Amino acid sequence: MLLAKGESSLAEGTLRPAGRQVLNTWQAVQSEILRRIRTGEWVAGQLIPTEHQLAAELGCARATVNRAMSQLAQDGILQRRRRVGTRVSDTRVPEAGVEAMPIRTEVEATGAAYAYHLAGQITVSAPEDIASIMHVPQAERLIRYRAVITADDAPYCVEVGYLAQHDAAQLTDEMLQSAEPLEWMRQSIDQISGRLEILATRLTGECAAELGAEKGQPVLTLDRTLWCDGRALSHSRRVYPPGHRVSFAR
Repeated sequence: MLLAKGESSLAEGTLRPAGRQVLNTWQAVQSEILRRIRTGEWVAGQLIPTEHQLAAELGCARATVNRAMSQLAQDGILQRRRRVGTRVSDTRVPEAGVEAMPIRTEVEATGAAYAYHLAGQITVSAPEDIASIMHVPQAERLIRYRAVITADDAPYCVEVGYLAQHDAAQLTDEMLQSAEPLEWMRQSIDQISGRLEILATRLTGECAAELGAEKGQPVLTLDRTLWCDGRALSHSRRVYPPGHRVSFAR
């Protein structure tokens, strides 16, 4: 299971300002910010209005805007710098660092032979926790996949993920069967921002079988959410075997 955030966001377009309409929740403000990015009103790299300006425009408290912006900054959709302002993220793929590092790079850095095996895929309605993380309605259809990555033919990790099906993230079945989705996205999408979280979780039955380990054991997991123009490309979790260590260098 992928972990849910504490609170879910409203679906895109739930509330939009018309004249002086009041947006009195941070979720509604967040939804409006996302709408402006997704429609191209605010583009990658653009400096957006300040908290004071948005609060006045949307008829809400500055603290409400701050909470909405802070969450989107944590997700990697916005970039905030004190005394500079807030911009729509504009991270080019070569500069995206570990947020956009394929698992192939991680495995080959150890000197081992890399292999990718798609263990399954299915189209599903977004589960509640995933809808919250990816800022999509629960009715949205996502591709859920599970892949096993090996190093020198031994299980290295299992990746369970959800892929959006909008144009920017479109992947064919052949692509999914031949390589990790992130590899294809790096080749076809110029601008990717993201959020990476390192967690300690318990091994689920689904992943335990693939890793040859016992269900319930504590394991290292990496959760990654990738974005382009305010829309989620994917959310995935890499689950490593018990006792695994992973490191990053830039």
